[in-house]
Amino acid sequence: MDHSDDRPRVMIVAIGDARRRDDAVGIAVAEELRDSLLPEDVRVEIAHTEGFDLVAAIAGAQRAIILAAIALGEKPGTVHVLTPADAEARADYVSGLGEMSLIDLLELAALRGGPEVLLIGIEPAEIVPGQTLHPSVATSVGEAAQLARDIAAGRQDWRLFAGG
Repeated sequence: MDHSDDRPRVMIVAIGDARRRDDAVGIAVAEELRDSLLPEDVRVEIAHTEGFDLVAAIAGAQRAIILAAIALGEKPGTVHVLTPADAEARADYVSGLGEMSLIDLLELAALRGGPEVLLIGIEPAEIVPGQTLHPSVATSVGEAAQLARDIAAGRQDWRLFAGG
């Protein structure tokens, strides 16, 4: 049976470790998105630190938005939108996915015909043991969620961020 119509146009996937304070910011953004009205062809998943869950989640989607903590050396709470290539070149830190890096996993997904990908991240203040976001990071969750909603729904042009 063909389930291609069941696949979302845009898949939003959060990564991060809920036990490492600001590393969990992508999860917080995804939880806010799950509580909001999204277009029917947009889905939200949480992969936590399971890299192969990320690859499986984005398989078949036309586009994917990855939510994560991304450190570029800016003020904590700054919201970033990057391509995977930009993240690889510029980021000091991106939420981890176990043994493989996010970039390696996205390359694996691309080999399998994976989607176009953007990363929406929030600059962390602390990646330390703990289960609450730093206040400067927590205040940016709504902004990142709105940006993800706008990009997924087409209210923000994907190409502005993807360089295309």
